[in-house]
Amino acid sequence: MMVNKKQIPNIITLLRLVLIPFFIFFAVQEHYFASLLIFVIAALSDTIDGFIARKYNLVSSFGKLFDPLADKILAASALIIISCWGFISWWIVALILARDVIMTFLRHFLTKKQIYLASNFGGKLKTTLQFIAIIFVLFYKTFLPELEIVKFIILIMFVVIAILTWLSAIIYFSQIKRKKYVK
Repeated sequence: MMVNKKQIPNIITLLRLVLIPFFIFFAVQEHYFASLLIFVIAALSDTIDGFIARKYNLVSSFGKLFDPLADKILAASALIIISCWGFISWWIVALILARDVIMTFLRHFLTKKQIYLASNFGGKLKTTLQFIAIIFVLFYKTFLPELEIVKFIILIMFVVIAILTWLSAIIYFSQIKRKKYVK
């Protein structure tokens, strides 16, 4: 089967979606190293598909919609698991997920009007910080003994991330208000 080079970023995005159930399975089964490894691969795939799409001008409507959706599903899965492990409170997860649900529905609504809300620095920073914090927790859970001070640092990290998450949403709403999007 010959793969169209234009589809490579989309295939990588689909790979990220396929990895999510495996990440969840291994995390829930307490195979921490496997869940860490899968999450890192999935997170790196986000960087790789974005780089390829922009460098070779392979940005597609599919990628504009499904790349951020794959990121949100991956992060949401990890946040829920981390909350179940007791590292962060459910309300922090709810704040982050509420923003992501709102943005997903907004993107879907705009897409129906042939309007594509381009990723901005705030959104990319939010995703990057979430992924780094999640990898930190997975690494900690995999290799280190539980210490209350580290659990407190993790809590503070995710409170800051929740705040930055909503600040990025405000930036997106500002883009829409100023009509700074791709039509």
